[in-house]
Amino acid sequence: MGFPGNTNYSPDAGETTFTMDAEMKQVSGVQPIFQKTFARMLYPAVFAVGLFAVLPLVGMLALSFTDFHLIKPWGREIGLHNFERLINDRRFINSIYVMLSLSIFGVIFQVAMGTLVAVGLEKIVPRWRLMRGVFVVPFVVPAIAVALIWLSLFTPTLSPINAFFDLFGISVPALLTSKNGAISAIVIADTWASYPFVMLLILAALQGISSDLDEAAAIDGATKIQVFWRITLPLLAPALLMVSLFRFIETLKHFPLIFVMTNGGPGRSTQATNYYAFIQTFQSSNVSYGAAIAVFLFLFAAIISFYVARSNARITDA
Repeated sequence: MGFPGNTNYSPDAGETTFTMDAEMKQVSGVQPIFQKTFARMLYPAVFAVGLFAVLPLVGMLALSFTDFHLIKPWGREIGLHNFERLINDRRFINSIYVMLSLSIFGVIFQVAMGTLVAVGLEKIVPRWRLMRGVFVVPFVVPAIAVALIWLSLFTPTLSPINAFFDLFGISVPALLTSKNGAISAIVIADTWASYPFVMLLILAALQGISSDLDEAAAIDGATKIQVFWRITLPLLAPALLMVSLFRFIETLKHFPLIFVMTNGGPGRSTQATNYYAFIQTFQSSNVSYGAAIAVFLFLFAAIISFYVARSNARITDA
C-alpha cells in the first residue's frame, strides 16, 4: 500500500473495489430517477393515442354490434346481425373487389415507377441526383389537390392533354366515363402521388449496395441493364417486399381520390370498401352498418400490418 507523500502511489485492489462499489451505488440510485422521468414523458403520448385512436376504435366496435340509425328508431338490438349482413351484401363484396383492384394495380405501378426512378437517379444517370427534390414534389401535394389536378386532366373539356391531341385530330377516350377507365384514372393519380415514397426507400437501399459489385460486373463486360437484373434487383428484393407491403396498406385509403374524381361512379364501379362505409354512414344514415364495414376494414389492415411486422423481423434477423 502506498502513502500520500509517495509520488509513485497507486491504490491497491481493495481501494479500487471500494471506489467502484461507491460509483455503482450512485449509478443504481440515479437510474430509477431517470426511468421514472422517462415514463412520465410518455404520459402525453399515451393520452393522445388513447383519446384519438383507441377510444374511437372502441366506439366504432361497440356501434357495429348495435342497430343504431340516425333516422329510424333505435331498436336497441345487440348482436352480430351487421356482420351477418355483410356476407350477403353484394355491394360490399363488390367494394372489396374494387378495393383490391385499386390496391394491387396501384402497388405494382408505384413500386415499378419508384424503383426505375431511384435506379436512374443513383446508378444509370448520376447527374440527375440534384433533381431528387423535383421527383419528391408529388408526395407532398395534399390528396385533395392531387384529385383535383387529375380530375381536370381527365375531363375532356378542361384537359390540356385532350386539347393537344385535338390539334392533330386524335380523339382521347374519357376515362372517367367507364368502369375500367375510372379505376385506371384513380390508379394513375395515386401512382403519381405515391411513387416518390417508393423512390426514397429504394434510394436508401441502393446506397447500401457496394459500388465494387457494379465495377466488377463492368470489368467482366456486363451492361448496365444486365447489372440491374443480375445484381441490383436481387439485392433490392427485401426492400421491395417491405415497401410493397407498406404501400398496400396505404392504398387501402383511396377515399379522397374516389370522392373528388368519381364520387363512386360511374354507377358503383369505384365504390371501394371505405367509400361504401361512408355511403352507409353519412348518406344512408345507417351508422351501425357503416361501423361494421369499418371494423372489417380495420381487421383487414391489421392482418396486413402484422404480416409486415413479421416479414420485417425476418428480414432484419436474416
